[in-house]
Amino acid sequence: MPRAAPGPVDRVDAVQPLAEVLKSLIERTYGIPPLIGDLAPFIVGDEGFRSLYGGVAGEGERSGARILVRESSGCLRAAFYCPDSLVRHLERFNPLRGLGDVNVREFGVLVEEIDHLVTLASRASEGRAVTLLELEHHANVTKYLAVMHFLGRQTGRRRVAEPLRQWARHHLFERLSGADSATERRYREAARLAWQYLRTFETLAPRERHIEIRAFHRRPFPDTLQLAPKELNGRV
Repeated sequence: MPRAAPGPVDRVDAVQPLAEVLKSLIERTYGIPPLIGDLAPFIVGDEGFRSLYGGVAGEGERSGARILVRESSGCLRAAFYCPDSLVRHLERFNPLRGLGDVNVREFGVLVEEIDHLVTLASRASEGRAVTLLELEHHANVTKYLAVMHFLGRQTGRRRVAEPLRQWARHHLFERLSGADSATERRYREAARLAWQYLRTFETLAPRERHIEIRAFHRRPFPDTLQLAPKELNGRV
């Protein structure tokens, strides 16, 4: 399986940090206009989290990276809490140098949270509501596609080999917590539904995938859940 080895950072990193690379990738994938701009003002670390919430970051059921959202005077306000430990890990094992066992799960966490932020901004701009399950489902689809994109660039192949796809599926969809909390049950259901969608999505031709993934972002979530494989192939 792939290993993330020290080495030269991809040249795109000389221009953009990883978080900005991912935001741009998500926007291009779904055809979302750059509603947020620079991500930096939206990101808080451990100290910023403590100043906002007065607690100790990383403790309790809701530990780890997350999007912090509140509505004020009709405006949606959001921040991305990115724990200092996650930043240090991704700086040490930078996915722009390569994805491997050592960093794929942390990479997936970063992709998920940036996708949450971009999707929330997109839905708010359209005046559309979004459920927690929809957000998690969307982010699961996005993180798999992002891993495929990075692995394709890493291996120099337009289509990632099946053993690497199986490796990605294992890390992204099978190594989930077995805890019985409502949050963990939602995570597992979102992962199951996302992989159900991706199985059919991957059978499409490249041009059809480009059309479908943009339709996926705009399609009402209940409609996506009701799509059978035959219907998905017939809509592109």
